[in-house]
Order: sequence, then C-alpha cells, then structure tokens
Amino acid sequence: MPDPASVAKKIHVPSYSEVLQRIKNRYPHNVSTYERERRSIELVKDVIVGKTEPVVQLRALLRGLHPFYRRLLSISFDLEQLEEDMECVMKARALAQRLWESYRYALLAAESEREARAIGREARGRMMSQLKKCSRGLERIREAVKFLAGLPGIDVSKDIVIVAGPPNAGKSTFISTISRARPEIAPYPFTTKNVIVGHADFEGSEVQVIDTPGLLDRDPSEMNEVELRALAALEELPGAVIFLVDPSPEATMPISSQVSLLNRVRSILGQGRPIVVAINKVDYVEPYRVSQAEDELKRAGISEPLKISAKERAACMEALRLAIKGLSQKSDS
Repeated sequence: MPDPASVAKKIHVPSYSEVLQRIKNRYPHNVSTYERERRSIELVKDVIVGKTEPVVQLRALLRGLHPFYRRLLSISFDLEQLEEDMECVMKARALAQRLWESYRYALLAAESEREARAIGREARGRMMSQLKKCSRGLERIREAVKFLAGLPGIDVSKDIVIVAGPPNAGKSTFISTISRARPEIAPYPFTTKNVIVGHADFEGSEVQVIDTPGLLDRDPSEMNEVELRALAALEELPGAVIFLVDPSPEATMPISSQVSLLNRVRSILGQGRPIVVAINKVDYVEPYRVSQAEDELKRAGISEPLKISAKERAACMEALRLAIKGLSQKSDS
C-alpha cells in the first residue's frame, strides 16, 4: 500500500478559475476562422482533460486507501460527497472528449465563418458549463488532497505500537523520549490533535510508535473529531498498545474514569492484541496517588502495571519492550 501522503503531495487539483485562465492564456490567434475555432475547441478539451488528470489519480488513491486512512478522511470529509465531486469531474472529462469528436466534424460542414464561430462558441460553452458545475466540488477535492498530504506515513507490514490514554497523560512526552518524533508538548489537554508517527530503534529494528490524541471516557457517538482520530488508530491499525494512566492531581479525569476508559480500549482490542498499562508521572506524584491508581487497576484485572516517568528513557523502553514482546508472542501463537 503506498503512503497516501507521498502520493497526495504530487497531486495538484486545479480550481475552475485555474482551468479558465489556462485556456485564456493559450487561445489561438492569427489563423483563419475555421482553424481558430477548431483549435479552440481542441484546446478546451485538452485543458479540461489534462488539468483534471490529478482527480483521476486521486480517485485511484482513495479506492486503495487502508481502512485507517479512510477513517481519518471520513472524520473530516463527507466521503459520499467527495465521490460525487469526483464523478462530476469524470463526466466533464468524458463530455469534453465526446464534444470534441462531434463538433470538429460539424466545423467541417460549416458553410460560413459565422456558422463556424457559432459552432465553436457552442462547443466551448458546453464543455466549460459541465466543468463549472464541478467548481465547488473541485474546491472540496483540493481540500481533501491537502488533508491527505498531511497524513502520517505508516507501514502496516512493520511493527506498530500505539500509545493511548486520557488527555495530558504524557503520551507525547513518552513518544519524544523513545523516538525521533517531536510532538507538541504542553500542560493542557488535547495538545495532540492528530495521529503522529515516531520511529524508535529497538534491538536493531525500527518500531513505529504512534502518538494519539487523548480520549475521554465516553461513547464514540459523543466524541469530537480529535478523539475520533485516536479511536481510528486503535480500531484500524494492527499492533500493541501502551496505555498511560495519569495519577496526578492535575489529571483530566479521576482514576476511576481512566480505568473505565482503559476497559473501553481493551474491548476494542479484543483478546488478540497486547496492551501494556503504565502509571506515568511517578517521578513527582505523591506515592499514595500511585498506590490508589494501582488499587483501581487491580480491581480491573491489571495486577502489575508498570510505574514510569515518560521523561526517563529506560522506563519507557521497558514499556516498549513488553509491548513488542506481546506482538512476538501473538505472531508465534
């Protein structure tokens, strides 16, 4: 599967005005009336077909998208509307080709320059009229291409470890500690608004470590777009999960709600995918808060959660090691 971002970066979908300007810049002059009309009809056909070729490329890309990328796209765009927009362009391309075939023969039968000019105007008008119907759709398609170009590049055939948890639990700090990614880190919730990919070196191999936006303990129907991106990663990407618990007094939700969220994540993963639970921020949180988190987790069936500081590489690498070990055991079973 190609990386959609690398493909999208090479796709430039024109606006309707760009197509119009291209035609104006190349309009034939200093030739006979018949030749000018013939060339102008061919020009409009060639520009419409040529300039909208990227829409054909985009359509092929979308139809081959991995479910994870399709989910991300569907969160921000109406996929049915996008398909209609692309179909409109396909019709404009096909019509331009058909009209060129029919009107060039009509020109041959024109009995006067006036008739030739009328035939040319009609042909060009019909071609551009169809494309103009797609003008708003072209703008939506352009936005979709821009969105795709900004997506993270993930190779689903290689090891993936997803870091999840509530907002401000230290996921981005964890990612920056063990990988080459540098996500934004700030002392307020929902700093991470998109899925970010880091690459960690582990025992001579490269592991893709996925930073996800924070999740609240609520039904998917109540989630905002940021949370839905995290949910898409958990549901559509293969791999293990490291779930961070925040025992600090500044946590965005009480430990009981974090454990409830953990149970939601576990139900998403099912029995087949490993999950490592780590209590973060033990470097400065009072010990009794860590103990309270341990007790809550034990009641949920997590008897030995890791205790880490996301700023300490050794502790983070141990969490990564356990996650990858879980993946290895899954592949061996």
